[in-house]
Amino acid sequence: MRDSSTKDTTERSRILMLIVQGAIIGIGGILPGVSGGILCVIFGLYQLVIAVLSNPIANLKTHWRLIIPVGIGVGLGFLGCAGLVSNFMETYGQQAVCVFVGLIVGMLPDLWKDARKNGITRGSIPAMIISFAVFTGLLLFLQTGMNLTITPNTGWYLFCGVAWGLSIIVPGLSSSSMLIYFGLYQPMLDGMARLDFSVLIPLGIGACAIVFTLSRAVNSLFAKHYSFASHIILGIVVATTVPIIPRRFSSIGEFGIDLLCILAGIVAAIAMDRICKKIAAGKEVAQS
Repeated sequence: MRDSSTKDTTERSRILMLIVQGAIIGIGGILPGVSGGILCVIFGLYQLVIAVLSNPIANLKTHWRLIIPVGIGVGLGFLGCAGLVSNFMETYGQQAVCVFVGLIVGMLPDLWKDARKNGITRGSIPAMIISFAVFTGLLLFLQTGMNLTITPNTGWYLFCGVAWGLSIIVPGLSSSSMLIYFGLYQPMLDGMARLDFSVLIPLGIGACAIVFTLSRAVNSLFAKHYSFASHIILGIVVATTVPIIPRRFSSIGEFGIDLLCILAGIVAAIAMDRICKKIAAGKEVAQS
């Protein structure tokens, strides 16, 4: 009876943690400079998500206990919190980004270990350096580009969906930052907050189209060249984290608050990692 109770508690804790991680991924997909794909990597869910998306019918049967709680969390974070994020970003946008920077920094040691868990191949380090250089250049180009003014319509919301889908498949590619330059970010966010189907439907179609098109190729790359693919992702993570770290502060007080937010993110990342490992250990004990 006690073993059954322990198993149930462990399972509930695991599901709750997956929902929380999914919500953070969903919110991260909305925040400028942050990528939902990066957060999937940070939480160790990226390869699982890509595997399921590459072959939904076969892999969902195996991994539905993981994917469904994460999907619920993403929905809560991406749609349920869109209005809150919109209002929060107007006042505390820099602090929110700092928390996500802390989350990423806190998980980097585990990403480094994971990239090397199956050994390291000859081209892995060069691949990491190249991916870092390419994404650094891409982000510098976006940061120095000119803001565009576009009238939002169904076609452009479809483009928003494609951009968001790419940010899942290509970790570090922030769809929100990209859409800000096109003047589509705020209209998209407002439409999501209102649950406007003229925004949500093309957004969903665009995201699903790009995700299902590219996920099979990415899954194949990980299956055949794990070290190579993992180091590419690691280079992207570092390249896309550095530019979003705030470098301008209105006062020493603001600098202190931003620093505390980064530290809070690091602490949260370490805490979530320990909780996940504890839950995994508890599950193994319950099954033995």
